[in-house]
Amino acid sequence: MIDFNYSDFTILIVDDVPKNIQVLGSILRPLGYNVEFATNGRQAIQWVRENNFDLVLLDIMMPEISGFEVCEEIRKIERYSDIPVIFLTAKTDGESIVKGFELGAQDYVTKPFEANELLARVKTHLQLKRSRVLLAEMNKWLENEVAERTAELLAAKKELEELDHVKTEFLKLLNHEIRTPLNGILGGLSIIQDFDLPEEVGQFLQMLDLSAKRLEKFSYKALDISAMRTMGKDALNLKVNNIIEILHEVISKMSELAKTKDISINMACFNEDIRVLTDQVKMGNTLSYILENAIRFSDIGSDIFITAEMKNNQFICSIKDQGTGFSDYALQQLFKPFSNVKHHIDSNTGLSLYYAKLVMDAQSGTISVEKNLPCGSEIILTLPLL
Repeated sequence: MIDFNYSDFTILIVDDVPKNIQVLGSILRPLGYNVEFATNGRQAIQWVRENNFDLVLLDIMMPEISGFEVCEEIRKIERYSDIPVIFLTAKTDGESIVKGFELGAQDYVTKPFEANELLARVKTHLQLKRSRVLLAEMNKWLENEVAERTAELLAAKKELEELDHVKTEFLKLLNHEIRTPLNGILGGLSIIQDFDLPEEVGQFLQMLDLSAKRLEKFSYKALDISAMRTMGKDALNLKVNNIIEILHEVISKMSELAKTKDISINMACFNEDIRVLTDQVKMGNTLSYILENAIRFSDIGSDIFITAEMKNNQFICSIKDQGTGFSDYALQQLFKPFSNVKHHIDSNTGLSLYYAKLVMDAQSGTISVEKNLPCGSEIILTLPLL
């Protein structure tokens, strides 16, 4: 409830009959209202221009300038655009009342005045006026707060964009500084491994080769992720490709890893030529990461089932495994970078499915994961057909 102190308000009474002014004053002043008066329309207009009032009690029938004309002049003053105006009239005909409302009056009371009715109407309109003022002040405050917050957010956004750019440039530099010596290491290891070396040395070199390749793989993945986060679709080299050929190449590349666990990769495809707009390299990486995870977290001697088809103007690829599957919590975390998920996520970085999500989003595709009951999981990829 808004506090209402009568002494906070100043009321202007406009009437050419002194007795009416005296009666109104005797009703209003005892409560604490500040009361001023004018005995004609011209004086009233001058008073309003020179002073601040909260409400006007305005007689309609006055010589020279009527209450209607005074009301029109009051409404032309900007700060009085919404001041309550209550007409005082002995006339109760509908035409005068309607005209008063059309000119901007809020209410009317008839002569002779009934004190309680007059006080109730005056207080109601003053409360409404105060509420409008408070609402306007609140709206102004909110506008300022929103403007300040927006400015802060824009500044923060700009800072983040700059940091993201710095991060991208750093990753490019880091990627170059890692890959250049890695290429030398991997090339040297390839040559050395061809030599007839003691078994212990051979095992050491093999471990070194695996570690270097893992680091190289992470380097490529991190740089791709940074580029896609920064550039989105523009980070991809989109061309029309036969997605089935890409899929066959990935399966062939993963076959050796599958053999180490005696896992059978079964593919069902009803069309060997399905054309989509895709980045051949990044789409190949996406399929490789998904299939690699399926193999790594599947039981020895189990099966992986891949289906590829066209449906509803989309290419749909499903990869099902018979591994341990995902928990309900894991299903909600899969596509977040470095998510704390123990199953199916790349054991080194936790970036594989995050990478896949970025690639699919940038190609206007989708990726989703379902439980493959009674065991295992199913990852479904979709891409729009041409």
